[in-house]
Amino acid sequence: MEDVPSSPPVPPGRLILLNGASSAGKSTLCHAIQTRIDEPFLQFSLDFLMFGARVLPRRDPEGPFSWAEMRPRLFEGYYRCLPAFLGAGNNLVVDYIIETPEQWRRLVELLRPFDVFLVGVHCPLDELERRERARGDRHLGDARRDLLTVHTFTRYDFEVDSRRPPEENSERIIAAWHLRRWPGVLGRLS
Repeated sequence: MEDVPSSPPVPPGRLILLNGASSAGKSTLCHAIQTRIDEPFLQFSLDFLMFGARVLPRRDPEGPFSWAEMRPRLFEGYYRCLPAFLGAGNNLVVDYIIETPEQWRRLVELLRPFDVFLVGVHCPLDELERRERARGDRHLGDARRDLLTVHTFTRYDFEVDSRRPPEENSERIIAAWHLRRWPGVLGRLS
């Protein structure tokens, strides 16, 4: 049997991970980064799996269709998708709300081998609540709850104030990403 030449290994992708409270403007900022950066980056958000017409319905308050039953598996599956996409050579720009130290540790465990640029997206409570009300697609109070914890688990490679225009913040993030040290904050954790 003739040897089939293998294709050269694909270098792993890089990740720009935006962490901030609900309604801080992370998804908008991801899109702004994606349209301005000089390399292809896929936007991959947990929101894609949680909101919209094609999401698994939360039919019952208890049992297999309850959110309490489905949520841990959905989150774990999402976490595992990130290294799979990166390992296949995809660059990702991701918005996420790191809610607990356990979530942070799980992300560190799975993403440590990769080039991750961690960005804190900050927004004051009054503006978060104004945005939350204007959106109409989130539970009122989620932003307040998130703000109490979301920035307490780690330092960042870079931070932005989301009251600034997303175009300006995306340019600042891209410039900082080009100047980044590797490993970043996440990769230096042991």
